[in-house]
Amino acid sequence: MTPDELRDVRTTLSKRWGLDSPLSLAEMAACLKLRGKFPGASMRDYERGKTAITGPLEVAVLGLLAMDEPPEWAELFED
Repeated sequence: MTPDELRDVRTTLSKRWGLDSPLSLAEMAACLKLRGKFPGASMRDYERGKTAITGPLEVAVLGLLAMDEPPEWAELFED
C-alpha cells in the first residue's frame, strides 16, 4: 500500500459508512487503534511517506475496508 492509497482510504471509508466528510487523521487513527501521544500525527506521517506502511498496518486497513460500518471501538462516530 502506498501513502497515496492510504490517504484515499479515508475518503472511501467515509463514503461507505455514510459520513458527510472524509475521516480526519485522528478518526482514522482511532479506527486503527493507533496509540501514542498524537495518533493523528502518526497517520499523517504514514500518508506523507515519512513512516513506512507496515504489513500489519496494511492488513488492518484492508480489514476496515471490508466493514460496512465504523468499528464499534471508534467512539468518534457515535451520536
